[in-house]
Amino acid sequence: MNNYISIQEALPRLQGDFDWFHSFMRELYFTTIGCCHKSQNGDEDEVGEAWAPRDLRMVVAAAGNPTVFGIEFLCFHVKAFSLQRLDELAFSCQCEKDSVELGFGNASINAEDCWIISKDVQVAFLGKEYLGPLLRLGFEFPRREVIVATSIDECWRQCTDCFNAWRENPEVSYSRCPKCGQLTKLQS
Repeated sequence: MNNYISIQEALPRLQGDFDWFHSFMRELYFTTIGCCHKSQNGDEDEVGEAWAPRDLRMVVAAAGNPTVFGIEFLCFHVKAFSLQRLDELAFSCQCEKDSVELGFGNASINAEDCWIISKDVQVAFLGKEYLGPLLRLGFEFPRREVIVATSIDECWRQCTDCFNAWRENPEVSYSRCPKCGQLTKLQS
């Protein structure tokens, strides 16, 4: 996950370089957790999927900084959240020993309505490469268990599992193969 920095490293810029009131949530994605049942012999059987977010990816269209067009937040192991009013943003951050609480609610309007508590947060500042939904991760979260995709041309990549080739923005590292559905990472 190169180009991402910890929330602690990003805090000075996040607190001083942006006009949060004129910024807005551009994209929001969740992954869900699988529900497993452990049998008496120790095997786990997946029995479904719960709509409790495990990870959250959020992109804010940033105002107030001429070199940053978006801020991407990757929140891992989300413990709790409330995203009710996503207008007229502000920014606050509380880092504890085992959690990070991000607040985006404007204190005079909606301070309790927009916050996220997670175990870890990574941040990327997006410049001219900011392409709305076509970010570095596409619609995917970075994972360790991925298939390698090889670059076969500037905007084309090939899945090493099924050998399907598809067109993808070269800035997007993680992408799902449209044929086999495997999450791939572009080999660098």
